[in-house]
Amino acid sequence: MKRAGADAVPTTTMQRDALKLDPDRHLCEVGNTPATLTAREMEPVIQLMKRPNHVMARPQLVDAIYGTNIHVSDRTMDNHLRNVRAKFAAVDCDDAIETVHGVGIRMGPCSAI
Repeated sequence: MKRAGADAVPTTTMQRDALKLDPDRHLCEVGNTPATLTAREMEPVIQLMKRPNHVMARPQLVDAIYGTNIHVSDRTMDNHLRNVRAKFAAVDCDDAIETVHGVGIRMGPCSAI
């Protein structure tokens, strides 16, 4: 058996339909089109991609990203999600982040062509 080289690193790439995310390399693509996200915008997407069919309440999402030792407003998370939605819409992935009214946020299908 051939041994893996010293630079062989397991990949952490996540994919949901047309949306592809590589957190280690800080890359996000829809189809073959890159979507440039800031570090704070990437975090909610990573958390939602980990459990794509699970609805996360905003406080749960804030705790997963910032931890429990810091106070962050729900409006801060709303702003990050608004920015992510706008960047995904610019690359034809309008439905990647869904709001479940009264419950929270979940990862959508990203049905871009």
